[in-house]
Amino acid sequence: MEEQNTNKTKLDIGEQINDAFEIYKKIALMGGLAMTTIYVVVIMLSIIALGFFFNMEQMPELLKDFKPEQLGLVDQMKFSLGVLLFVALLSPFMAGMLKMARDADNNEEVTFSSIFFYINSPQFIQIVLATTTITILSNGLNLLVKHFVAQPPANFIGIIISFTISLFTYLVIPHIIFKNMNFINAIKKSITKIADNLLIVILLIIIAFILACLGIFAFCLGILFTIPFMYAMNYAIYKKLNS
Repeated sequence: MEEQNTNKTKLDIGEQINDAFEIYKKIALMGGLAMTTIYVVVIMLSIIALGFFFNMEQMPELLKDFKPEQLGLVDQMKFSLGVLLFVALLSPFMAGMLKMARDADNNEEVTFSSIFFYINSPQFIQIVLATTTITILSNGLNLLVKHFVAQPPANFIGIIISFTISLFTYLVIPHIIFKNMNFINAIKKSITKIADNLLIVILLIIIAFILACLGIFAFCLGILFTIPFMYAMNYAIYKKLNS
């Protein structure tokens, strides 16, 4: 046991930031174009989904002050189902962003088509199953909290739950697409790897998020070209913990 603990890979904040920056510089343009495409698709799917679940005539009024927690139980279930389908459909595109990061790190050509790579791949089902499982767990626990705990503490607890689940499953998709794991083993592996470097991973995620958000100062849409830094960081952390 002592030997296993000695051999655990430890992250270095400076090293990981530098590695992520080097990867990001190579994917910034293509990654930004990919994020722009995904953004347009998200907007279109959102409009279609809202039109399916809610009355189109009431849409402008609904969007004006839309708060999911104020919906009735049936509408909340509809909304949760919509979010689940939405996230599951987008997950292969997000995996494609990680492929861009790996290609850049390996000095291979970074192409726009990478975001479509996992749509027709053996890993597609595992990616969707992993994303669906994580989303159901997060949304399910949030609904339970909101049902049994009064506001506003329920919202705060819900945020903590969502962040914790996202944190410990941070490396699930990289393990599926780069290690060819099934979604159950990928979840277990992600939890183990993150637990060994918990505080540093939290700091790196926060740093990556802040740096990615800086793009909002470039006419707002600039954030689409800085968000790829978060995927560069995700890959850099995965690579280091699996070296």
